[in-house]
Amino acid sequence: MADRHLPAADPAPARGEHEMTWWRRSLARLGGHTPTGRDTVVAVTLAVLGLGRIPLALLLNDGRLPSSGAVVALATLVSTVDFATIAVRRRAPRAALAVAVLAVLAATALPAAYPLTGIGTLVCAYTVATMLPRRPAISTLAAAAAGHAAGGIVSVALGGRVDLVATFWATDGGPVNLVLASVGTVAIPGLIGLYVRTNRAYAAELAARVTRLEAERELRESAAAAEERARIARELHDVAAHDLSAIVVQAGAADRLLDRDPDQAREALRSIRAQGRHTLAAMRELVGVLRTRPEDEVPAPQPSLSMVDDLVATARDTGMAVTVHATGTPAALSPATDVAAYRLVQEALSNARQHAPGARVDVRVDYRAADLTLTVHNGPAGRRPPVAADGGYGLLGMRERIRYCGGDLCVGPTGSGGWRVVARLPLAHREPA
Repeated sequence: MADRHLPAADPAPARGEHEMTWWRRSLARLGGHTPTGRDTVVAVTLAVLGLGRIPLALLLNDGRLPSSGAVVALATLVSTVDFATIAVRRRAPRAALAVAVLAVLAATALPAAYPLTGIGTLVCAYTVATMLPRRPAISTLAAAAAGHAAGGIVSVALGGRVDLVATFWATDGGPVNLVLASVGTVAIPGLIGLYVRTNRAYAAELAARVTRLEAERELRESAAAAEERARIARELHDVAAHDLSAIVVQAGAADRLLDRDPDQAREALRSIRAQGRHTLAAMRELVGVLRTRPEDEVPAPQPSLSMVDDLVATARDTGMAVTVHATGTPAALSPATDVAAYRLVQEALSNARQHAPGARVDVRVDYRAADLTLTVHNGPAGRRPPVAADGGYGLLGMRERIRYCGGDLCVGPTGSGGWRVVARLPLAHREPA
């Protein structure tokens, strides 16, 4: 049975499509699908046209060449070199322009030349203006114009002909005309190239600006969403605190009325049930707005101080020398305090690894009657840290978490050149004032 998800086979292409496919394959083999490949195709095409003029000349001159075979061969070679510079103009713009100018000057020394000789010079001058920075491009074009003019003047003085190549614009060989022709040869494509380069830079700047504006817009939207979620979280806290307080008061009243006035007690219980349903509905609505992960994503387990041994083992795997000492009887911690204790040890170990590589680290967990004290102490760095250590050690962000748990945090250097982090967390969680 055929699979209905498989695409249907394309019908056989027509003859014209076969021919187009053949041309595409031919261009691809020559590299025509890239800018450099297209340059190669252009250079090969011009070279073929240059070779094609030989049988044409034989046909028009009754089987005779307009010049000797050696002259025709040299002229063809020079024009081919000129065209070949188009193929390499993007890889080495300066060298391509220099070779193109030399090819033109060599053509002026021959009694016969291909009239299209010099196209490589025009194209390479344009390329120099578009690919090089402005000042290097102008200096390169000026040097090319000077060399072109000087070479033309010398060639005419030695009996050469400059009216047979494209870049001298069929001048009569006068020095002024040679200079003007040389300036025009590089100035015209050079100015076009500078204009194109400026437009490309402007377009690239506009595209980069649009990208930056889009990124800034996304950041503003993210910040607005985060601010709104924080506001909703505060509302959730207020709703829960208000409604639960009312439920506690009504439950106390129901307890007092249970024996004395059962009907009134049942009414209080009904009110408690209605209030609880209202609170649950409000909390579900607010928590649903705060939810940021897909419904089917399983939340990761919350870290706990009981996992500190795994944290220390991971630190030892990275080459740190860490010891752990625990005193007192472990007590149950509230979820917020448990997470805060784990994150504090994690942050202190991370900072010790970053700012004091090679130092010994001592982690102490002290359970007391009313509080839990965490101390992370590291000695001086055993080797130069990869970054300069700052006074904050990256723990300033932990102060808010510790404060929320009703504790306090002390961070600072020791007299021996090390660093100590001490946090006191109450075992009975209380809301901050």
